[in-house]
Amino acid sequence: MVTQTNIYLADDHELVAQGLASLIHSAYRNCTITTFKNGKQLFDATIEHQPDLIFLDYEMPVWDGKTALIALRNSFKNLPILMLSMINEKSVIEDCMKHGASGFVNKDCSVDEFKLAIKSVLSGSIFYSVEVIKVLSGLSPTASHHTVAVYDLTEREMDVLRLLCEGLSPREIGNQMFLSPRTIEKHKDNIMQKFELNSVAKLIAFALKNKIV
Repeated sequence: MVTQTNIYLADDHELVAQGLASLIHSAYRNCTITTFKNGKQLFDATIEHQPDLIFLDYEMPVWDGKTALIALRNSFKNLPILMLSMINEKSVIEDCMKHGASGFVNKDCSVDEFKLAIKSVLSGSIFYSVEVIKVLSGLSPTASHHTVAVYDLTEREMDVLRLLCEGLSPREIGNQMFLSPRTIEKHKDNIMQKFELNSVAKLIAFALKNKIV
């Protein structure tokens, strides 16, 4: 018998919550979704029964997403928590990540991105939707130090970069390429060094923006 993934979702707009629940279910069918109207309701329910994954809207009454996130992180260190919002402000996103969010997803992202988000955080990775990555990176396509051509990457580095952009963790990439996670980390570091970037989020944003993958 296949085990169902138990997902909690908090959003104060009922129609939005229902729409998001339907979208999540279409992306990840093997799940049950329970919705809540605010972060406090979701937190109380989590204390009673811990889910496998939480989606938190950033703006809610009683307890907003940030307040719920902080309270949840104080009680559940490893529980996957994805923030949901239409807000594309770098300070908001970075603040949520600082307080332990497992990722940040735009409400208008695609079904494929929802699927990737769920897969990534359930495997222990951090996930940012494409638009969020662009906000975080603040990359300028004309910046002189981002001029490394695609042919400066080896074929294996291109494979690693492509899989990173698909949301896979170094361990998952290693399993797929039959290489150790340490080797994948080395390839990742080499790619970042070639592009003079200092984070995976910036690397992914750069690769997507410049259509390298």
